[in-house]
Amino acid sequence: MASIPTNLTHWEEMVMKDLVPGIGVLTSSGLGFGPLSAVLQCRKTGSLGEVNPDPFPILLGNAVGWVLYAGATRNSYIFAANVSNVLMGFFFCLTGYALTPDFGVRRKMEILCLFFLSLWMGVGFFCAMIDDFTTRTSILGILCNVVVIILFASPLSTIVKVVTTKSSASINRPFTAIQVFNCLLWLGYGLVIGDMYVWVPNAIGLSLGLAQVFLICVYPKGKPVVLPNMNPDLEEPLANGSESFSDGHES
Repeated sequence: MASIPTNLTHWEEMVMKDLVPGIGVLTSSGLGFGPLSAVLQCRKTGSLGEVNPDPFPILLGNAVGWVLYAGATRNSYIFAANVSNVLMGFFFCLTGYALTPDFGVRRKMEILCLFFLSLWMGVGFFCAMIDDFTTRTSILGILCNVVVIILFASPLSTIVKVVTTKSSASINRPFTAIQVFNCLLWLGYGLVIGDMYVWVPNAIGLSLGLAQVFLICVYPKGKPVVLPNMNPDLEEPLANGSESFSDGHES
């Protein structure tokens, strides 16, 4: 990993090397804890309701990958930013699997969890056999980038619903705000340390987050337009202002 540029002053180096990633640890954890309140409510009621468990295995797989990358690059900030998300992702997956009545959803969660588990075990072992630092970190970095971009893009699956109903109620505003701020922090940190595997996905994540902000501004939260072929009862949660935390399903 590249070192901090020598043209920075002492205070600038402290801010970019320690303060920015330190705050980034908190915002990254905030993204992982985002679904917690909705998940706890589901456990209380014994039903997922409108909460969609599909993103949970991706959250888990993404966090595990970045923990491995943190170990390979010896970056304590990246490790701290993702270790809690591993635990939260695992907790969310267990809850979603236990509460969903849909056999197909369970099979999908099983496949995704086993896929990510197999992927990172295999890649982790393979990279441990590689002595060259650049090659080792490049393999992990590219794979982590692919997974995190999928995670960042997941809320945009609701774009058709937002445009159709002319309501952004299905976009979780706190989650979007944290994503934008979090990506901005890690983008700056990645640029300063010269790690493209940190700044590239966060630049994309920032763009996707701003796209959600644009949708929120164009289609303010409000009572959605009910299409003729839709059951009005299904739209009532949106009319009451319910929000999703990740991909357009109400929490």
